[in-house]
Amino acid sequence: MAEHFPRDAWYAVGGAAMLAEGEVMPVKLFGEERVAWRGDDGESHVWHNRCIHRGMRLQYGFVDGDRLACRYHGWRFGGDAQCKKIPAQPTMAPPDDFRIPVFQSAEKNGLVWTTAGTPGANVTGLPGSENFVFCRSLAVHAPPDAVVEHFGNMDVSVTTPGILSAILNIEGADVPVAVAIQPVSADKSQIHVTAGQAGAENVIQPLRLRVSAWARRLRDTIENQTEKEASE
Repeated sequence: MAEHFPRDAWYAVGGAAMLAEGEVMPVKLFGEERVAWRGDDGESHVWHNRCIHRGMRLQYGFVDGDRLACRYHGWRFGGDAQCKKIPAQPTMAPPDDFRIPVFQSAEKNGLVWTTAGTPGANVTGLPGSENFVFCRSLAVHAPPDAVVEHFGNMDVSVTTPGILSAILNIEGADVPVAVAIQPVSADKSQIHVTAGQAGAENVIQPLRLRVSAWARRLRDTIENQTEKEASE
């Protein structure tokens, strides 16, 4: 996996529109559990998926304004990951080291990005136009390298790690598509599909539906091929 998916790179982990204000979403990258959430201030975050108190998974927590609250004992953590409130000790100022480990994260091209290493300050994002719109995320029961190898049989270019670009002919029109591959684990991937098409919503929504249908067929083909190879 290291060849195509170095840890010191940015990886998309979901559509920004799917992480609405007040939403909490589990994320896995290279087999490591994380949690993504968005506060009422609109900022998104990607953290370690365990509360520092008793180890409860924060994906089961809830957003309280601009804080993420653990479901178990209600500890509140601000956007800086510092504990701001301990309900059982309301007069106590939590120490500075009461803090959740944080991962670099950013939003670009309608996607939420994070990393397992130190890729640099700025997320690279998708190649080409800034007018890419998020279409769909799909879990793929196949190793990340298998997804890349499948695309190798198509007219696809590999740009930055985990990013594949292609031109699809959809109903007679050429549409640029970029697929961001999330290396979930050694045997599972997730693909985040975007299409480069500017325009009004009445143009974008049908495009999303058509590209999403293509992505589902792609997912099924990859999984069927992986299952076939495993049984041989």
